[in-house]
Amino acid sequence: MHEIFENLIPNLVSLWKGEFKELDISDSPFVLLPAVWERLGAACVDSGATIPSAFGARVPNIATEAYLFTAEMWCFFALHLAPILLRRKFQDQRYYRHYMELVKIINVCLQFEITDDDITKVREGVVKWVSDYERLYVEYLPERASACPLTIHALLHIPDALEMIGPVWTVWEFPTERFCGILLPAVKSRRFPYASLSSYAADIAQLSQIELKYDLHEQLSLKPESRTTSDEYSYQCDAYPKCMLLGPRRTEDVNKSLHSKIAQCLATRFNVTMATARRHVPKRLQQWGRILRLEGGDLIRAADLISESQNSRDASWIRYQLLVDKNAHIKRAAPEFFAQNFYGQLRTTFVLEIPASEELGTDTTSTLLLAAIYTAEIELTSDSYKLPFYKKMGRLEVVDIASVQCVVGRVYDAARGWWGIIDRSGPYAHAQFVSDGEDMVEDE
Repeated sequence: MHEIFENLIPNLVSLWKGEFKELDISDSPFVLLPAVWERLGAACVDSGATIPSAFGARVPNIATEAYLFTAEMWCFFALHLAPILLRRKFQDQRYYRHYMELVKIINVCLQFEITDDDITKVREGVVKWVSDYERLYVEYLPERASACPLTIHALLHIPDALEMIGPVWTVWEFPTERFCGILLPAVKSRRFPYASLSSYAADIAQLSQIELKYDLHEQLSLKPESRTTSDEYSYQCDAYPKCMLLGPRRTEDVNKSLHSKIAQCLATRFNVTMATARRHVPKRLQQWGRILRLEGGDLIRAADLISESQNSRDASWIRYQLLVDKNAHIKRAAPEFFAQNFYGQLRTTFVLEIPASEELGTDTTSTLLLAAIYTAEIELTSDSYKLPFYKKMGRLEVVDIASVQCVVGRVYDAARGWWGIIDRSGPYAHAQFVSDGEDMVEDE
């Protein structure tokens, strides 16, 4: 995929800037105005504060600092920033649609698993994309032949490579490059650099084998000891096997409005009246500052308990799923539920102990983990890509933490006055809803 992220995407950016190989393309409809690039560059820089660090490194100003981009940054820009920031920026929207077809192809190639049907889609997609590229950018003009470099032709070989080697993550060079970054500081001698590298690589290999053979991962770890494993800094219960609450922790009174929201959540869950639900919500509740999704999931911060520093990156925005009744607006119609995605900012989390209660219909004491979320009024773009964005915030609501799926990023498009949502999770973070009084569990 480096062929795309270090060649094709930078070439497209050069074309959109009107700087590709000194071609006379300044009047072409795909060249964006300098003012547009100035806003794009500023949006890239500003997005560093509103995109969690788990998404990757901060993206530099693409208008003035494109030379600083790594393959990882090009990848993030191409798949997440560009679809939002480039929308309605071209004079001719055919160029945006053409680019989005490339994004679709890349997303299929980056899937964890890939099928024969996926390879067929990629094969048909790249043939059409290359043909449209020649029509839209080269325009079949001899003087623009240099706008069709070898990297364009190389796209046609991607389906064959997928057939031979499978998903691209099995062979890409990102792990190798990261390992080279680890080795570089090991060079301590200018006279014998290769001896330093060899000794360091041998030491790493020996330690790895010792760790595996004698199960000494924690003892030989060079990372500082984490405090999150102690009861003082973490909380976990059997009803929520895929998440853990982490500090900071505090126990204090909740205000009247939030108390009502929690009661509303209980009333819906146990199908009781608000008056009954309120009696089972104490005024003083334990709150936790972070949610850790286990088994490789995200670390989400609660905005009310963790203050943002000047250089911090916001990890409080989330995607969560709830069951919505299709027939809610039709009187006396039987409910028909479906899972719907929502986005918002996690404000705080609660631990609520529910004793056995005849009013609630519970036989044993249970623990509920709840999340207070400030929702965003999400709209979808009117085109076929259905990008989520919002212009204003909605209400505060309290939901079960099992509904919280993953952390998301945001990027602000100043020209349109909206926030675009960056959700990289794809199909791997969805809630699984079960009926008849069973708890809701996550399926990732």
